[in-house]
Amino acid sequence: MTYTLDLKEANRLVKRFVMPTRPTVILQAVKIQNQWMADPRQVRATIVRDVALVAQVLQAANTRLPGYQRQVESLESAIVLLGQDRLREATQDLFLTAEMARRESWTQNLRVKSIRAGALASWMAGQIAERSPGCQSGYLPIVPPDEAYVAGLLHDCGQLVMLRHFADYPQLLDVAARPLGVSLEMAEMERYQMTHALLSALLCELWQLPKALVYTIEGHHQTDAFAGRPVKERKYMVMHAILLLTEWAEGDLSEWEWQRHQEYIERMLGLTEEVVRQIRQEAQQWLATELFCRE
Repeated sequence: MTYTLDLKEANRLVKRFVMPTRPTVILQAVKIQNQWMADPRQVRATIVRDVALVAQVLQAANTRLPGYQRQVESLESAIVLLGQDRLREATQDLFLTAEMARRESWTQNLRVKSIRAGALASWMAGQIAERSPGCQSGYLPIVPPDEAYVAGLLHDCGQLVMLRHFADYPQLLDVAARPLGVSLEMAEMERYQMTHALLSALLCELWQLPKALVYTIEGHHQTDAFAGRPVKERKYMVMHAILLLTEWAEGDLSEWEWQRHQEYIERMLGLTEEVVRQIRQEAQQWLATELFCRE
């Protein structure tokens, strides 16, 4: 059965949406930046703990730098380009306008999950750069870990919009509860005539992130997302495969969904099935040993 995408409604939901944040993270970010000589590493370590704050900083870097022609997709680049004054201004703006997430809620759980996905995508980017013969030979581009972090952090941010507007959405997030042969995007289209990937892309477009990154996020569940795309976007093809591998390692893809994507991921990353499964196993072990912020 074919379902019609309701793009008009998706745009309406995104434009009304305010990304929830955590007051403790924003307060700490403000406090650190009010120091006379703020440590950039400490500032970054605080910012990466909140999805809304990362989005705010990236948006500021893409809208508050007169004369700068390139779009910014790396958090480290955004912090350097903004400088201490503009960065402090962006943080304080968010503190004054943001909606706060409750500690124990689906919204807060997804916020922590996004932070974990960003860290995992960054870790995987480093692993693939080391293990892929294509990356080592220069045939495949290396995805910078900081850019992979941003993609991993934001690729599912549309789920927060879904949670805000659809009370039954948490039911769809349970991989085990979905029928065989039905992906999350299929279930979303059937029930809501839109997908979280589309909403994520629309949010990233509002934040003025690079168009190729927006496209990567929109198609992060599609095996054929880059069919016919320009060769110059090869870095994003690799990033696309990293996002799929990240979702598999986190348990967001059923075995059926993984089988749909497996050959594509191996080809895009230039890795054998054995190496890909080994990376997944190591990723799960890495996740089990890392501590992720929950305040």
